[in-house]
Amino acid sequence: MKRPALARAAAITAAALIAAFGVTVTPAAASTGSSTTAIVAMGDSAISGEGAGTDTNDAYVTGTDTPTDYCHRSTKSEIFETGLSGVTPINLACSGAQTGDIVSNATYAAITGTGSGDFGEAKQDVQLAAAAASYKVKMIVLTIGANDDFDFSGIMSECVARYFPIPLSTGCRTTIGSATIQSRIAAVIPKVEAALADIRATMTDAGYAASDYQLVLQSYFTPITPAIRSSAYADKVSAGCPIEAEDLAWGHNFVVPAFDDGLRTAAEAVPGVRFLDQRRTTYGHEVCAESTTSALEYTNGDVIDTSERTRNGCDVSIGTLGLCENEVRQSFHPRVAGYAALGNCLGLFYAASATEEYCTPGGTGLTALTSGASWWDTPSGGSWFTLTNASNGNLLDIEGADTVGDSTKGRSAITWAANGGLNQSFVFVAQSNGSYVLQYTGNTAMCLDAADQSSSAGTKLRDWTCNSTAAQTWNLVPQGGGLYELVPQYATTMAATISTDTTAGGNAIIELEPSTGAANQLWHLTQRGVA
Repeated sequence: MKRPALARAAAITAAALIAAFGVTVTPAAASTGSSTTAIVAMGDSAISGEGAGTDTNDAYVTGTDTPTDYCHRSTKSEIFETGLSGVTPINLACSGAQTGDIVSNATYAAITGTGSGDFGEAKQDVQLAAAAASYKVKMIVLTIGANDDFDFSGIMSECVARYFPIPLSTGCRTTIGSATIQSRIAAVIPKVEAALADIRATMTDAGYAASDYQLVLQSYFTPITPAIRSSAYADKVSAGCPIEAEDLAWGHNFVVPAFDDGLRTAAEAVPGVRFLDQRRTTYGHEVCAESTTSALEYTNGDVIDTSERTRNGCDVSIGTLGLCENEVRQSFHPRVAGYAALGNCLGLFYAASATEEYCTPGGTGLTALTSGASWWDTPSGGSWFTLTNASNGNLLDIEGADTVGDSTKGRSAITWAANGGLNQSFVFVAQSNGSYVLQYTGNTAMCLDAADQSSSAGTKLRDWTCNSTAAQTWNLVPQGGGLYELVPQYATTMAATISTDTTAGGNAIIELEPSTGAANQLWHLTQRGVA
């Protein structure tokens, strides 16, 4: 549809489209004369409200839970939970949407494709034009890309299928692989950029200057965690997280962060776009998380909603246990409490000035990011972290300890490329003197240890049964620029260093050497979860 035709269509269909969004406010005449301020949600199921049905008896907006339309818009979605007064929320997002479902302009559609998740509705930019003509739109927040090449639902389906109903010999981290994830992200980035450019052009055609409203690209939340309450098969199935622990770690520590980092890249490529990273908002409240209870989880697990078939029949068989796609559609999406946390974060961002920010766990605060720069953290107890070496960009890794429950003593500490393995992250346990014990997340009974508590140069770092000795107590000494030396408390002139010595597998060993401030002794911290 050409832009003049799009504008005419917006003027003609505004009232009809707005009525379909679950908004009952009387439309104003035009954006330039409207006194009714609005914020608009666009995108896919992560922002439409999918998943809120598990807490509301499937009370989705009328017309969006039918045999022909599964957009599953909810008035409990985050756009309704911002806490902003005097602002009308408008939800245009649709479960299953792809970037092509945002775009009607042929130039941008040539990049995004036509889309396949709009259930016959008008493209979301057409609906946006209608909203822009009837309200004074002050913010547009977009969450999109998961249903394009990235195929997040397919990733989760594969992870579940590798464990349920019968655990298989290899998990999804192997059958899909981290390299595939990276290639999918690379394919999605230009499509998200095109969707953002299309939204900007739509608003320009509606008479808005870029300074009249905020255009926000929002990342995805984290639905799963390897830190679960019980690893027993029956418990995981009944609680909704029937996925191998190693795959949970891969999804939590690698897949979601890598995708969200890719979205940040897309946001930075389009002038004037703000970026809100929501990956941490659900930390500590993921499905099955050991730090919470099932009643307080922010995300659904593997949900089977048989009432969908009763109401709407079977849309598409998924080939497992005779189930249909509409029966499992709400799986691994936010619950009502999750949308409230995401909405609180979005409300804070609305009033903030920084171009890029992320929410702290629980959505209780914002921290500014620096555009184009890497994202590093400070140490804190009760969270787990990855440690990235400044000399090679690889992570501190316990060689071969990538299986949950591994208790083999003496495995060497090395560096390895990020892959989401359990052996690449450590729970930081704060000590009264300001130091930390670093527990290996695959088995928190195992700790990072300096062999024999030696202070000699060349002392090997390894994993060892946690024993509360000084050999397992570490100071994180700041060196500026988000960098830290990892220093044993008993030998404060020594630092964890990538050495020239190697393991039998040919990997460089981490050992103690005199502190010099060299790059191979400097580590960045990235928080990956809440223990």
